[in-house]
Formats: sequence, C-alpha cells, structure tokens
Amino acid sequence: MPLYLRKVDHPQAVYNWRVILKIDETEYEVGSIGPQRTADVELQWGWGIDTVIPMRAMATSGRGSNLKDCMAKFKAAWERFSSDEANLTAFLEAKRRAKRG
Repeated sequence: MPLYLRKVDHPQAVYNWRVILKIDETEYEVGSIGPQRTADVELQWGWGIDTVIPMRAMATSGRGSNLKDCMAKFKAAWERFSSDEANLTAFLEAKRRAKRG
C-alpha cells in the first residue's frame, strides 16, 4: 500500500506533514510527521500513526533524525500494523466513520 506525504497548511505547522494512504480513489490520513519540541526545548523529528483503534501491541509513534528517517520508520510500523487484515479493516472503518461525522 503506497503512502505519501501531504504538507499541513497552517502557519504554525511549517514543517509538518500528514501521511496519506490511497486505496483505489479514496485517501485516508493515517498519521503525521513533523518537528516537535521536547521538555528541554530541543527540536526533534517525530512520527505517529493515528490511534483511531487500540494498538497497544504495536509501536505507533517514535522519533527520527529528519523527515526521511521518520517516513522510513513510519512506513515500517504501518506495514507491521496493516499486515494484519483485521487491523487494517478496523482502522479504515474508524476513519470512514470519522469522515461521515
């Protein structure tokens, strides 16, 4: 399943990205990547899969050295998660429900 990035259009999120999954003609926002400030004000890159369903047994977020590194780590985590068809089905259904409001 191909993932790609879409830039967040917000003046306070200059270097932030949403991770998009496209299935057929439908796009799903499945996570985010961007710089984050730590408690000691150090800037670090972070990534996270949207936790719209319980994912306790899997890593759903982490840190990387830059955008490219975060995308690679995100992709590896997403592939582990989505390789279980039940996980993917439940995740996409939760995203569809959220879109419908």
